[in-house]
Amino acid sequence: MPAAASRTALGAACWTATEKVNAELFALTHGAFVRQILRDHEDDVECANAALERVGRAMGARMVEEFLSRTNASGGACATFEEAMEMTTRVGLKMFLNVDAKTRDWSEERDECVIEMESNPLAEFVELPGKYGDLSYCNALCGAIRGALETVRVRTTCAFESDPLRGEGERFAIRVKLLELVPEEYPFDD
Repeated sequence: MPAAASRTALGAACWTATEKVNAELFALTHGAFVRQILRDHEDDVECANAALERVGRAMGARMVEEFLSRTNASGGACATFEEAMEMTTRVGLKMFLNVDAKTRDWSEERDECVIEMESNPLAEFVELPGKYGDLSYCNALCGAIRGALETVRVRTTCAFESDPLRGEGERFAIRVKLLELVPEEYPFDD
């Protein structure tokens, strides 16, 4: 796998080559989407958080195909959880959201880390009203990370460790914990 600098460069190259939508339109569309989910769940924040995570998981599963085709990574699968997280952080987030991010606070067993993002385009122009204090407004991002990793047989948990929209810290940080590296199953007998 490439070193951190070349992973970041790969993510930037993929971002540059991508057809883009206006960032403000993207942020406002996400806001309308979150608001509609809240309406659909009658302002039940816990249900809305779960719905955002489910939508994100479906998106992440679909993004893997694009990621693999654009990065030519299909021939070189990540051998470890650490490599998978570095590719997700330095290439995936840059490629799809133009977000500079890094992993930090690795556990001794290298099965848990935090993704710290320099910015979060989903959170532009957002202030949460008090009654939505427990809303994880960007929970689709956690879902997308989980969905993408599950597609390549890496089962994880994923949740915001700090969320400035909820008054938690100055940067968005997502804690990801490895549950299992799922072995590849062959549909035939040898």
